Amino acid sequence: MKKTFRKISYLGAGMLLSFSLLGPSLAQAKQVSQSATQSGIQSNQVPQLSVQLWSVKDDVSKDFEGTLKKIAAMGFQGVEFAGNFGLYKDDAPGLKRFLDKTGLKVSGAHVAIAQLNPDNFAKVVKFYQDIGCNKLIVPSDSRAGDPVGVKLLAQDLSALSKQLKPFGMQIGFHNHSVEMNAYEGKTYWDAIAQNTPHDVILQQDVGWTSYAGKDPVLFVKRYPGRTLTTHYKSKLPLKPLSQESGKSYTTIIGQDNIDWDALYQANVQVGGTEWIVVEQEEYPNGLSPMQSVEQSLRGLQAVIAVRKAGTSRPLNALTPSEQANGWKLLFDGKSTQGWHAYGKSSIGSAWKIYQGELQLDVSKKDGWQTSGGGDIVTDEQFDNFHLQLEWKLQKNGNSGIFLYVNEDAKQYPYAWNTGLEMQVLDNDGHADGKIFKHRAGDLYDLIAATQAAALAPGQWNLVDIVSDHGELNFYLNGRHIVNTRLWTDDWKALVKQSKFGSMPGFGETKKGRIGLQDHGDAVSFRNIKIRSLSLN
Repeated sequence: MKKTFRKISYLGAGMLLSFSLLGPSLAQAKQVSQSATQSGIQSNQVPQLSVQLWSVKDDVSKDFEGTLKKIAAMGFQGVEFAGNFGLYKDDAPGLKRFLDKTGLKVSGAHVAIAQLNPDNFAKVVKFYQDIGCNKLIVPSDSRAGDPVGVKLLAQDLSALSKQLKPFGMQIGFHNHSVEMNAYEGKTYWDAIAQNTPHDVILQQDVGWTSYAGKDPVLFVKRYPGRTLTTHYKSKLPLKPLSQESGKSYTTIIGQDNIDWDALYQANVQVGGTEWIVVEQEEYPNGLSPMQSVEQSLRGLQAVIAVRKAGTSRPLNALTPSEQANGWKLLFDGKSTQGWHAYGKSSIGSAWKIYQGELQLDVSKKDGWQTSGGGDIVTDEQFDNFHLQLEWKLQKNGNSGIFLYVNEDAKQYPYAWNTGLEMQVLDNDGHADGKIFKHRAGDLYDLIAATQAAALAPGQWNLVDIVSDHGELNFYLNGRHIVNTRLWTDDWKALVKQSKFGSMPGFGETKKGRIGLQDHGDAVSFRNIKIRSLSLN
């Protein structure tokens, strides 16, 4: 049976009445802060810590005030409501006084979209204004995973965003695993994000994102400034976790398979995150809900303490969470094992290991490349993958990262004749920096990066390249800079119009090697790792 969806309209006479009922509060309402929704990369603000009260719903029902006092004593700075306000359900001013006494703020509230219809809008908004809540998050919607319904949901969220803005409030949406299903070459979560304005909050539930086999960090990077609140929840995936580290996993933060350090860093640097909301839906090892929440809080605090201390990760090594999620090193920092020169059986002497870096020694030239150098490629071939690495150039330098290299040296003299390239460049010092589609981060000569994201020569740049069943995304230093669909008619037309149009077979390979370019300039690489996405 074909699904039908009712379009919810929030504008009209009913809404005008709702506005009038709010009276003086409308004129006095502050505008939503633009700092997190206008800029791309955010200032490094420190998020506050909250708890979703659904995590301890039974405790809240039995003893509302006592439970919130215990939460405050644990060290939480705020709470996110889920519809239960105890004895204060009709007394917003009283609830605000109680929260003030406990020192708790309201990080947000889960509010069903139907509650914000024209008949209820004024009452709902007034209640949340009175308790100091300015973020209303829709916890779920049956349309979110439907090809037709998702666009209608996005329209409703967009309308609500516009209507709430004069009251200093924002609407948001919270994902489950269904939003991570494939839709139009991306995901339903992407469809919601891309069809709503920038001030609609994307409250990512990290547990459900990871459970669906997706990387939560990439979604933060893809939509800068929109992850104003994030649910830090652990939910173990259905597929067995790797036990190479000898570690057992639970659903307590820090005892699971999620890379919380990388996520926290992305939230702080890119997401504009104001609140991290701990959510606990599973209570392992006989722990009570309150005990589980407290243990997850301690695990999160440990992550934050390490980050604040500036403790860096060991070079060229995998964390237990990375091992559990199928990452593998392509460079161990000690040898060039796993690499060879393009078209040859071994690697040249110009590629050297120094202090955990894979460096190109350019002291001896061989034309536009180096003597004993040349492009290098992995022994292994890859199809769907997430590649991560760091690169550093000297002033005026030029290099590249190749994907899908077809190592047929007779047909393709160089790796760049066959493999797609993410450009590595000193934009200010090298002549290519003045050429459109030849700058750092560009899909070389094919697609220009949406923004300049490379750091100055001598600094390390972090790269994420994700090729997932035809969808290719580039990230540079946390910024999402390139997106395209490979192997489509549009892709073929794009190649035809480029310098590669005269090279038969370019851009057609669906499985190939990863490569690093020798362009005759000094370059260093480290922390090269890859994760297969073929099974996701």
